[in-house]
Amino acid sequence: MKKIKIFSTIALSLALASCDNFELPNPPAQSNPDPGVEGVFENSGLRLSQSSADVNLIEASNKNENVAVARIDELVNFPEGYDLRVDMQVAGNDQFGKYATVKTTIADNLVYVNPTDFDSAIQEAITRNPAKLNVATRFVAYAERGTTLFRLGGMDEYYGRYEYSVKPLDPAKTLEQDYYLVGSFCNWDPRKAIKFNNTVEGANIYDNPVLAVRVEITEQQAAAGYEFKVIPASSALAGNFEGALGCIADETGLAGKLTESPDKSQPGVLNVGAPMLITINVQEDSYSISYALDVLYPLSGTTLSKPDQAMLLYTDNYITFSGTAVLAGSWYCAGEPSIKGLLFRQNKDLGVSDSDDGMTRSGYLTADSDLGEQLRTPVKGTNLYWVDVNLVMLTYKISAIQKMSVIGDGNGWDLGTATELTPSKDLKVWSAQGVQIGNEFKINCNGAWDLDFGGEEVPDLTGMRQYNVVMKGGNCPCTPGTYDVEVDFSTRPYTVTLK
Repeated sequence: MKKIKIFSTIALSLALASCDNFELPNPPAQSNPDPGVEGVFENSGLRLSQSSADVNLIEASNKNENVAVARIDELVNFPEGYDLRVDMQVAGNDQFGKYATVKTTIADNLVYVNPTDFDSAIQEAITRNPAKLNVATRFVAYAERGTTLFRLGGMDEYYGRYEYSVKPLDPAKTLEQDYYLVGSFCNWDPRKAIKFNNTVEGANIYDNPVLAVRVEITEQQAAAGYEFKVIPASSALAGNFEGALGCIADETGLAGKLTESPDKSQPGVLNVGAPMLITINVQEDSYSISYALDVLYPLSGTTLSKPDQAMLLYTDNYITFSGTAVLAGSWYCAGEPSIKGLLFRQNKDLGVSDSDDGMTRSGYLTADSDLGEQLRTPVKGTNLYWVDVNLVMLTYKISAIQKMSVIGDGNGWDLGTATELTPSKDLKVWSAQGVQIGNEFKINCNGAWDLDFGGEEVPDLTGMRQYNVVMKGGNCPCTPGTYDVEVDFSTRPYTVTLK
């Protein structure tokens, strides 16, 4: 019961440790339709040129000045009685897959933006990291009169595609990229502190300030009280406690606030002898505690009654879990081999997101049985899926694997001519005979490059070539020839055998 109680608090702690900038895997493309556009003036002629390519928003803000981003060099055939309106679109690159729109002001043939608005657009479309960065821009122009708006040049017309080197505004709170756990377990020596992992791999701390670390607490440590604080990387490196954050626990004792206040900065205390996961949000100054699971059990179909036969999801950081699973329409994500124990369900308040091809579903999990409902697959029937779960952010993504093939330089890396593999009845082993393979190959899924397996060759005493493969692994080296191929997902690591 204690285990279930601890994981049920994740839903609460997620609110404390949530990141506004976090997105589900494969989010839908952002759509920014023109606001209230009634038509176009195709014959209007507007020509812009770039102002200074170097923009310092801090300097402009300190001077209480707007930033000149473009100059109007020409405006002809403009409709009489209308005002010119120019909006600037901001993106991380010139593809503008995701962008934010900033309204501008025009004075003396110069186009200006407010530094705070420019900074907000960068945070929305690119990053919250306050470091200097390159920003792609383009401009949309309108003829405006009251509430009437006509776009100049056409609905797909953009002006002045420029790149700016921008120094964003200073953040309200300065963060360090890394944080560490220090406490009684290391005799309070900052140089022996344990580093937290960012819960979104490769993320900047400003874009995702949620970090987690697994700790192994012995019964002896639990009896004495496992005490801990959080320190920034600079303190761990210097061997001091400057900026150390203590804990103020809530009524559950499993979550609370981090505080630097000298008179309230008491250490957090754990009294459970078990592997535990400590999660912090250094932007919101919050923390939560849960059990650290070694594996997850995707239970569906026959494995609901025989969970010991389920394909497992594994982790190397106790935050993200992944692996293949055979799912039949509906499923549960279990923390133990039983449907009567700890179960993660679909959070019915947050819903799901499906890919355009209907093969992938993303959603949010909850350990609260009242808030959750049964998880469902995007494809009907029983299929093999690749499953990703983030147990701290409580998100999941499942992608159906309905076709698998061998591809490599032996067939010119041509998806259209790659040799297809045939699945076994239980979908755990895929094979093909007489496959022509060149110097290297991979296992491709669904005739696209969203999912593929590759890896390294391992010694095999039977005379066959065997490889341990992982999702998005490297190309498998080989001696050119014709082989019988077998891909086995029933084992861990996953293997490819050439005979």
